[in-house]
Amino acid sequence: MDFRAALFDFDGVIVNSTPTHLKGWQSAYWGMFKQDLEPETLQSLVGRSTAAIGRILAERSGYPAAKPELIRRKQIHVFDNLDTIELIEGAREFLEELRKRSIPYGIVSNAPRDFIGAAIAKHQLPVPFFLGLDDYHRPKPDAEPYVKGAVKLGFPFTAHGSILVFEDSTHGIEAAIAAHMIPIGICSQHAPEILFNAGAQLCFEHMREAARILPS
Repeated sequence: MDFRAALFDFDGVIVNSTPTHLKGWQSAYWGMFKQDLEPETLQSLVGRSTAAIGRILAERSGYPAAKPELIRRKQIHVFDNLDTIELIEGAREFLEELRKRSIPYGIVSNAPRDFIGAAIAKHQLPVPFFLGLDDYHRPKPDAEPYVKGAVKLGFPFTAHGSILVFEDSTHGIEAAIAAHMIPIGICSQHAPEILFNAGAQLCFEHMREAARILPS
């Protein structure tokens, strides 16, 4: 596949942090309301921004004003458990190969910047830049995050069609399509058919498998 740059979601694409995030929301919700979140509810949160999840769970509790405290407690849980977050198979090697080939790339995520920065530092990943929830007015599935990612790459709107976007969620695939980029699915959270139905052009189990699309 011919491409000139790449943008990566973070959770589920570079790091396997989704289980830690979901446990954080479960812990925060239990701590405030002494109620468990059903597995179906937790799965429905995958791919949404921290702000959106905080709002959804606060409204579910019947106390919309609980949103900031839910987010605060969830963030504490995640930072207390950074050591549980491992890399997606092949992620480091994929990033290092892009760097060797001088192909521009960066991270564009719905996660908060402080979490992304801490996880990148923990794993000492070669990441030229990253954008997080704090950088947008409208997170994914809006196009804004990936449009801003293209600006960081130095690519004009007319060159968006040469940027690959690696995503594990339907929200992220939708955001890439809205930004007129090429969405590639990573099936760490969803079956391939779900990501294909959302608009992914190709799907791979993990980043090691995705390395097949790098020019030989």
